[in-house]
This record gives sequence, C-alpha cells and structure tokens, in this order.
Amino acid sequence: MKKLTDAEFGKCFEALFKAYSGRIYNYVLHLSGGDRYKAEEVTQIAFMKLWTKRDEITDMESMQSLMYVIARNTFLNIIEHEAVEYSYFNYILKNQKSHDNVTEETVDYNFLMGYILKIVEELPPVRRTVFRKHRDEHLTYRQIADELGISVNTVEIHMMLALRYIREQLRSRYNILTTLCLLFANIVSPLF
Repeated sequence: MKKLTDAEFGKCFEALFKAYSGRIYNYVLHLSGGDRYKAEEVTQIAFMKLWTKRDEITDMESMQSLMYVIARNTFLNIIEHEAVEYSYFNYILKNQKSHDNVTEETVDYNFLMGYILKIVEELPPVRRTVFRKHRDEHLTYRQIADELGISVNTVEIHMMLALRYIREQLRSRYNILTTLCLLFANIVSPLF
C-alpha cells in the first residue's frame, strides 16, 4: 500500500477522531471499571501516540484497529505503573517501622538513586522541570500544567518520555537491568 500524504493522513485522523474517540473512551471506561478520568487520559494519549506513528500507517483501516491496540496497551501501562507505586508505598509503610538504622537496602537505594539523579540531569530543561515537580514536589499534572502554562497532555508526555529515558539509560549505560529486576518492586518503583 502507498504511504498517505500528510494532508490525507490529517483528513483520516480527523475523521477517525470524530468516529472513534467516543468508542475508545467507552472501551477504556469498560476496561477501567468505570474510571472516567483514566478513560479520558488513555483516549487522549492513544490519539497522540497514533499521531506520532503516522509515518508507519498506510490506510484508514489500519488506523482503526491500531487505535484499540494502542488504547489497551496504554491502559495496561498505566495500571502497571499504579501497581508498582502501590507496592512501593506498602513497602515503605511496612519497613518504616522495622528499619531504624542503615540497612543494605538503604545503601542499594542510595547507590541507585545516585545513578538516577545523574540521568535526570541529562533530561531537556522543561522535561526535567516537569519530572522534578511531579516526583520531588508531588504536584499533580494539573498543578504542573497551570504553573508552567502548558497543557496537562504536554505534562503527561514529558513524564512518559522522562521515565522512558531513565529506564533506557539505566539498562544501557549502567547495565543494571538485573539489579532493577531484583529491586524494582521494593526500592526504585516510584520512579518507574
């Protein structure tokens, strides 16, 4: 099949958005057990991801099926992230009472955090600011968007790209994938 021109893709994308945004929203709403915020978030991210994949798409039909795959995968990634954060929170609560002195886990945590802080410094300035405001200052995406004068979607994209970059750099530069796998659920999960 021939590649769609930008104008053709734009028309197809607009038609697809009008026809499918409600369907994708309802699909994710069903997957999420009625979580409207998550359904809206995933729908927006799915269409943004489709737009970024426009060079790989050859016809309208492939865009329709791709939308559901992107929406499902995006939803699953968000759920996985929330589960990891929940595990970390429970870990902290459980171990806060039983560890009053420096432990091996604390040393491992500090060692790994040193690597991560170096990687965060390499992020582009706006992405680094968004990442720090969310992770260090515990601001919501909405608060960050308001403070920086950008959209919530832009904040979400910056966080997604920052986390992806951190994971990739830890895997490639420091070759500590095994360490991450062992520590992931217990120590570094709030960053991923």
